[in-house]
Amino acid sequence: MDGVGDGDGARRGGGAFPGGTHNHFDGMARNVIQANRIDTVELRGPARAPTPYELPVVRPGFVNRSSELAWLDAEWARWAGGADGLTLVVLPGAGGMGKTELAAHWGDRSRERFPDGQLHVDLAAERQGGGGVDLGAVLARFARSLGVDASFIGPTPAERAAIYRSATTGRRGLLLLIDNAEHASEVRALLPRHGMVLVTSRRPLPALRMDGARELVVGELGAAAGRALVASWWEDGEVDTATLDELVRLCGGRPLALRAVGERLLAGPDDDLPRVVAELAAERDGRHRRAVTGDGGDTRMTDALRLVHDGFPPATRRLCRLLGALPGPTFTVELALATGADEPAAGLAELLRAGLVRELAPGHYAFHDEARALVSTLAMRGADRESALRGAVAFALAVCELVDRAVLGNRLRLAGGEGWDGPPALPELAGPAAALDWLEREHGTVLALLRAAAERGWHEPVWRMCQALWAFYHSRKRYAGWIDSHQLGITAAGWAGRPDAELRIRNQLARAYLESRDFTAAQTALTPAEALLERVGSAQLRGVIEETRGLLALASGRAADAVAHLTEAKAANAGDPRGEAMQGYQLARALLALGRPRDALAELATAEALVPGPAHAALHARIGLTRGTALLDSGEPERARTVLTEAARLAESLGQWAKADGALTILEHLAQQAGDTATAHQLTTHRTHLRQRAGLPPTDED
Repeated sequence: MDGVGDGDGARRGGGAFPGGTHNHFDGMARNVIQANRIDTVELRGPARAPTPYELPVVRPGFVNRSSELAWLDAEWARWAGGADGLTLVVLPGAGGMGKTELAAHWGDRSRERFPDGQLHVDLAAERQGGGGVDLGAVLARFARSLGVDASFIGPTPAERAAIYRSATTGRRGLLLLIDNAEHASEVRALLPRHGMVLVTSRRPLPALRMDGARELVVGELGAAAGRALVASWWEDGEVDTATLDELVRLCGGRPLALRAVGERLLAGPDDDLPRVVAELAAERDGRHRRAVTGDGGDTRMTDALRLVHDGFPPATRRLCRLLGALPGPTFTVELALATGADEPAAGLAELLRAGLVRELAPGHYAFHDEARALVSTLAMRGADRESALRGAVAFALAVCELVDRAVLGNRLRLAGGEGWDGPPALPELAGPAAALDWLEREHGTVLALLRAAAERGWHEPVWRMCQALWAFYHSRKRYAGWIDSHQLGITAAGWAGRPDAELRIRNQLARAYLESRDFTAAQTALTPAEALLERVGSAQLRGVIEETRGLLALASGRAADAVAHLTEAKAANAGDPRGEAMQGYQLARALLALGRPRDALAELATAEALVPGPAHAALHARIGLTRGTALLDSGEPERARTVLTEAARLAESLGQWAKADGALTILEHLAQQAGDTATAHQLTTHRTHLRQRAGLPPTDED
């Protein structure tokens, strides 16, 4: 089964307790009853997540910007010495001015000032097809980086913003770098409760002054600063000042262009400074005059980058043309190989040295925005472009399926057809976490390639990519991309004549809507399922659909319907112990919601017996929590206490912090009801410790 987790919040109602008392608790167990005694529970908290340091890699040789660095130092001192919880600095400037380089260099040399970590997001890499940003996904990633367990992170942007603000409460030593912001609203959505925030943008963001933002415009390097930058590349010998000044002028005083030209100067034995300056002047003023575009824009940056590009070896220029043909913000060496590039690692090294490409994380790269604009104009055309794109789509399909297998192992997968052979190379993914992190970094490009395939009517890779993306989307909860891709996948499966694939993808889309609490959309996604099931006739797929129908009914408060659907799902899994146990567990939850705790206990006993051993410990922890609730509803507080204590221990040993927190919450209230203040205090202390070490403050109150 595809499975989406417990959904414990779907329970409704309360039971009757000794002495006629009705108690209600809005947590993992709704009913807290009076018990005579709660024994001491000794549990240990999780190890604190590593402190995140996510700023872009700083290249060696950073010079100049002394006044800007001093200004940032002063801003930090002003903030650190004051009472304000948050300080906001905006660094506007044109492309190629080195805004990100400045911010990353300052952050790197100031690392000891930020013991709570340094977060980073490039909003240009997060923009969807229409230019919007899934801010909820960014907030969720930030929360995870700060150590918040994924199960504490809600599905809606508001919930994610709340947990992020909670996770940053009290973290005065936190730095956040937001790159390429276009709107003040994007920045506001990502502001932490405490810390220092640097924002780069190509446009002023005056509305942020209402939030206390201070602004430092990052402009062109002056003649002296430009000379110092270029002169720093020569160890010996004199450099003509007038020639240096001309180079700085021709490059518009932009560090990106100067560095790119400098790379050519140092790499080419036949190039010297006067020759390169003369070529650049000819590019600007000769028959290829582009000094001023039709709309008045300055093209000095483009002229300089084109000159550098033309000086690359043929293989590197071809690599640029191939990568320029691809959609998406990022790429890897393996993706470049898939397009047909020869020895892309060598060409990539040249692009990195020239500063046209940035390494975002080990093995993950992106063109600088100005360089991306250039290579797009030089990109492959016609059949060569389509061939490169087809290779890239085949790579995206293969890597999605690789991540799916790495995360979920053996599960029900529909076989695809032929015609989409594997790429020359795939990344090495060291385990499920590394696989998910890899796809997180390349998500924008994978989604862009899926869209490109859909536009071209390449139906096979579209539906197969959607099937494989279940592992990633179910784990990382990027709902906007999940919904967007699966809507395309449903259409592709229909055109491919694969009703089984359409069923599978409709089910996964319904789960996205279900998790994000859009129950109407979830039901709409499932509406054609019955007709498709009649065409397919698969017991396994019927079980998948019935499970989702049952979970949707349970979440919608229709417990009787949930019992009916989940009973069918369990029957469809007959012969599969794991599947049958999972459906039995879900059925028990529905029975509890229907007010039948004894029947729920019987289902849980059967489910646990089907999956003995440590390999199924995670399911045992879920079963334990639900069994404890059922025992409470059945009026057996002592047994419930024992079961919940063991479930809490097991959940914590597995790193299921939210489940452990839920069990401890129930036990804490049981102790309070019993008047056992010592145990209640111990449990409260432990819960506080657990949540703090999971990146949360002592309580959720803001």
